[in-house]
Amino acid sequence: MFELENISVVYNKDTPEEVKALDSVNFTVAPSEFLAITGPSGSGKSPCFRSWGY
Repeated sequence: MFELENISVVYNKDTPEEVKALDSVNFTVAPSEFLAITGPSGSGKSPCFRSWGY
């Protein structure tokens, strides 16, 4: 099982240009499940993967 809890990614923290790319994201992927992350450009897909170390 793969679980992520309370994942947040913030750019330019504590500045007027602060951007919350991810804010308290939680999800679980069971052993028999597949995961696909899709979305428009700028929706936080890459920060999500980087927060996992990929």
